[in-house]
Amino acid sequence: MGEQKEVDVAVVGAGVAGLATALGLAQQGLKVALVGPRARMHDRSEGAPFDGRIYAVAPATVDLLEQLSVWKRVDEARCTPVERMRVFGDRGDELTFDAYGATVERLATIVEESELLRVLDAACDFQPAITRVEEAFDSYGVEGDVARVRLGDGAALNARLLIGADGAQSAVRAAAGLSASVTDYRQTAVVTNLACERAHLNTAWQWFTDQGVVALLPLPGRHVSLVWSAPTSLAQELVALEPGDLARRVTDRTAAVLGTLSPAGPALGFALRLVVVNRLVAPRVALVGDAAHVVHPLAGQGLNLGLQDVGALLEVIRGREAFRDIGDSVLLRRYERNRAEPIALMRAATDGLARLFGMDDAFARFIRNAGLAAVDRVGPLKNLLIRQALG
Repeated sequence: MGEQKEVDVAVVGAGVAGLATALGLAQQGLKVALVGPRARMHDRSEGAPFDGRIYAVAPATVDLLEQLSVWKRVDEARCTPVERMRVFGDRGDELTFDAYGATVERLATIVEESELLRVLDAACDFQPAITRVEEAFDSYGVEGDVARVRLGDGAALNARLLIGADGAQSAVRAAAGLSASVTDYRQTAVVTNLACERAHLNTAWQWFTDQGVVALLPLPGRHVSLVWSAPTSLAQELVALEPGDLARRVTDRTAAVLGTLSPAGPALGFALRLVVVNRLVAPRVALVGDAAHVVHPLAGQGLNLGLQDVGALLEVIRGREAFRDIGDSVLLRRYERNRAEPIALMRAATDGLARLFGMDDAFARFIRNAGLAAVDRVGPLKNLLIRQALG
């Protein structure tokens, strides 16, 4: 066995959730090892295209990033407020959400994944309580009040708490024996950025169609991000199209609401799956982010749900009794109970909508379109849905 390091917490995974967790714990005065290769950094030079992976960040997520003192470092020129959202059924029924009507400044903020990674990564580098360990996680074992974490190069870490923030195929989750059931939606999210002829007016658009869910999310200037959750066979066809042909296909599918669309970046495909994890904790282990749950992206809440995990875990550890160890099973159960209902509700909502709009029969079409129209007419219900989405 190689060198051993002693830390309070080992966080595995250097994505958004892992970086935020490590930073928040270090700010509480804990000694943290951040384990795993650094995340990719996007080209931010003038004229470079926007990152293909973007997120609709909810106000509650912004609050957490402000608490971590990183939100103010996000480049405002690369962000876009979402002030309204228009959702269409496959029969033409419409549901509209409006920030003004809900008495909030914005419904969400569109941010590139790479911009969140940039500011969080830099903050972790400037935090002396964080040690970067760019080796891969291998395994771990619990001995008394210590999790002995073994790395790919033979080195080891001794930590009182091990946090798995290493994504949907979490090695930490597997090593902890926490089972996960995976449901393949047989859909692929086709993601690309497009330039639009007409101004988007800070509006997010979404269409539920017989060819999947199509969303256009506003980017700075006259640009939008496409997220088309399509049946896999169709998605493969879309990704294989020439960029101009794909832009024309999207223009037609969205009835040219933003005029003629033109390509502004490559098209990528991401297979869509539902991942349900039976437990979020094990002895000396807690899961956050995609390691803890993966939901359908049609509501754009995956990142927000994961960072809510981070906020809840930070709060539980911050509020622990003076005599209690940070890896104490009582604390970990508090965290798990805190997250159980929000995760279950989001999973039920996104999975239910994905299945309802995936049905191709007359009764299902009637139910889903009648539902959109009914919600649009009931102001209090619409505002409740908005409040839930805001976090």
